[in-house]
Amino acid sequence: MSWSVIAKKNFQDAMRSRMLWGLTALFVLFMAGMAYLFQVFTESGGTGDPTVDTLGLIAFLSSPVTLLVPITGLVVGHKAIAGEVESGSAKLLLSLPHSRRDAVVGKVVGRAAVLSLSILVGLVASLLVMVALYDEYTLTSFAIFGVFSLVLGAVYTAIGVGISSLTNDSGRATIGAAGFYLLVEFILPLIPTGLVALLDLQVSSDAVWPFVFNVLPPSGAYTFALANFVPEAGFGVALGSLPDSIVFDGVTMVALLVAWFVLAPLVGYLRFNGRDL
Repeated sequence: MSWSVIAKKNFQDAMRSRMLWGLTALFVLFMAGMAYLFQVFTESGGTGDPTVDTLGLIAFLSSPVTLLVPITGLVVGHKAIAGEVESGSAKLLLSLPHSRRDAVVGKVVGRAAVLSLSILVGLVASLLVMVALYDEYTLTSFAIFGVFSLVLGAVYTAIGVGISSLTNDSGRATIGAAGFYLLVEFILPLIPTGLVALLDLQVSSDAVWPFVFNVLPPSGAYTFALANFVPEAGFGVALGSLPDSIVFDGVTMVALLVAWFVLAPLVGYLRFNGRDL
C-alpha cells in the first residue's frame, strides 16, 4: 500500500535524524527515573503505605504521563504535513504514486510508530526497575497501563498530524498544536465550573454533564479508561462516586480514544485535500 511506503520512510528518517534515539532516551529516563523515585518516596514514608508495588507506581505515573506523552505526540506530529508543504517537498512526495490521503495516513502511522517504540522502551526500563526493587509487582496491571500509554501517544501524534494538515505554514501548525493542547486539556475541563459560577447554576449530585467535560479530552479518556481497567490503583478517579452512566465505562473510553485517533487526521485530510499546495 502506498501509505505504508510513506510510513516506512518517516520511521527511517526519524532514525537518521536521531529523533528516535532522542525520544527513546527521554522516555527511558522518565519512566525508569519515576519508577525509582516512587520506590525511594514510598520507602521514606511519603505515601503512608511502605509497600512498593505496581499499582502505586501506576497512580504515581499516570498524571506525569498525561503531560509528557501528549506534548511529545504533538511535537512529533505537528509539522508532518505543514513542514513538507512549506519546504516544497510535498510536491515531490505527491508527484510519486501517493495521494494526499496516503500522505496523511502514512505520516500518522510512521510518526506514531516512532513515538510508540520510544514509549515502549521506556516502559521496559521502568519494568526492570520494578522487578529489581519493588516488594510486589503485577505484570497484568502494568501491561494495561502500558497499552493505554501507547494509545495516548498514538492519539496525540494523530492529532498533531491532523493539525499539521490544516495549514501550509509550520509556524501556524506550532501555534495550532499549542492552542489545541491548552484548549482541550486545560480550558475544556474548566467549563462546568465557569458555567456554574457565571449562571449561578444548581448542579445535582447525580448530574452527568459536568463530568463529560473531564472525559472528552484524550488524557481524560485515558485516565477514566485506566480507572475502569485497573480500578485497584485508585489514582484520583473514584468511579463509585460518579453518576451511574455508561458514559464513564471502559469501552466508551476506548471508543473515545479511537474517535480522536481517527477524526483528528480525517478533518486535517479533508482540509489538506481541498487546497492548493
